[in-house]
Amino acid sequence: MLGGAALGSLAWPLDLVLGCVAVLTPRGARPVRPVAALVAWHRRRTSRLLAWADDDAPLTSPRAAAYLATRVAVGLLGLVVLALLAYGLFAVVVGLASWLFDVRFTVEMPVRGEEPGVTTASMLILVPLGAVLLYLDLMGLYGVGVLDRAAAARWLAPSRSERLAAQVESLTVSRAELLAALDAERGRIERDLHDGVQQRAVAVGLLVDRARRAGVAAGGPGVGLLEQASREVGLLVTDLREVAWRVRPTTLDTHGLEPVLRQLVDRAAVPTTLEWRCAVRLPGPVETTVYYVVAEALTNVAKHSGARTAQVELTSDAHDGGAVVRVTVGDDGVGGAQALPGHGLAGLAGRVAAAGGAITVDSPAGGPTRIGVTLPCA
Repeated sequence: MLGGAALGSLAWPLDLVLGCVAVLTPRGARPVRPVAALVAWHRRRTSRLLAWADDDAPLTSPRAAAYLATRVAVGLLGLVVLALLAYGLFAVVVGLASWLFDVRFTVEMPVRGEEPGVTTASMLILVPLGAVLLYLDLMGLYGVGVLDRAAAARWLAPSRSERLAAQVESLTVSRAELLAALDAERGRIERDLHDGVQQRAVAVGLLVDRARRAGVAAGGPGVGLLEQASREVGLLVTDLREVAWRVRPTTLDTHGLEPVLRQLVDRAAVPTTLEWRCAVRLPGPVETTVYYVVAEALTNVAKHSGARTAQVELTSDAHDGGAVVRVTVGDDGVGGAQALPGHGLAGLAGRVAAAGGAITVDSPAGGPTRIGVTLPCA
């Protein structure tokens, strides 16, 4: 650490010159290459020699100017400490030479008095005094290193607001990646159900039908049971198709969102109409989010609203320089819907927020209820 502080103290002339260059740089621009190179050298020096944790925060011209200006003050202070240390070492060499070899130097005049050279008694006084001064000088140089590290932490590390913004961005990306992984897993489960379990159920149904026909031809007593088994297998295949479709419909990737929503509306327990006002196909992640929003909203309508009719509206337009899609799901039920933790609307709010959108719930007591979702299409 003493070496790092001493090395930084000797660089103050460069700090002064390039600090002035950084001050003259336009505020919004990045620092010029020599300024950036000097600051990068200071970052490496403080991280390797002064035990500073560098997190590679982006460097701006105002930060570079402020850091180099602070570095000039710290460097000058360190230079004074180094000069005192050098003078003390020179005094040690001169004192020893005068004591051992009777060499005359001007530096020995304050302790020599009228006696020729430095005497043994004078040396006995100077040695402990010099040791104390050396300790204080080294502690001063250590303090310069601490100030150097503090300057780097103040001007080269991200501020608290920047750290919070980076954490928010990281959490947003992580949540979006988690939802993408969840959607991919839903697609895999749907394919497994469609291509595996459903096909086996169909095969079992065919075998039961063959056994039933053979039993009818032979006049066996178990024909009634085989007919019942055939009906149960048919219901099983239908349920598997419904479950696979609710997990993630295959037509969402092949045909797009509109036919999936129309099929979803046709299957809704409450009579529902769909108004589609979107001229182009939406991005895949947006289509997936819209599908789950509409599916969950219609499920809530069927379970809790007591509504007679429901409406789904989807529009796409430009907003603040970018395209957005707006989805509205309404019903004429009893109202009172709230996005409480652990309920369906809270899950919808989390999914919409992860996609960068916003959700509003307008559901006064007595109804009607309107759920509005806005999603960016970027």
